[in-house]
Amino acid sequence: MDTTAVQGKIDQLKAVRRRLGWSEEVCAYHLGVTYSTLNRWERGESFPKSRLVLKAIDDFLTQHRPGEPAATSG
Repeated sequence: MDTTAVQGKIDQLKAVRRRLGWSEEVCAYHLGVTYSTLNRWERGESFPKSRLVLKAIDDFLTQHRPGEPAATSG
């Protein structure tokens, strides 16, 4: 997957995270990554490379697409 497509997924992830009212820490926990990793993705300093992580992001986006009820963090 090219970096433009990955950046698009990260932008969607950030928008969903904000819509849910989740901190980066909570979202990172749900994705199985560290806060600092998610923070670097959102700032464009690095990108997820693992297919497993990209699948987790896709699953997260599917689960929390607009129009779906917001899940609680806890």
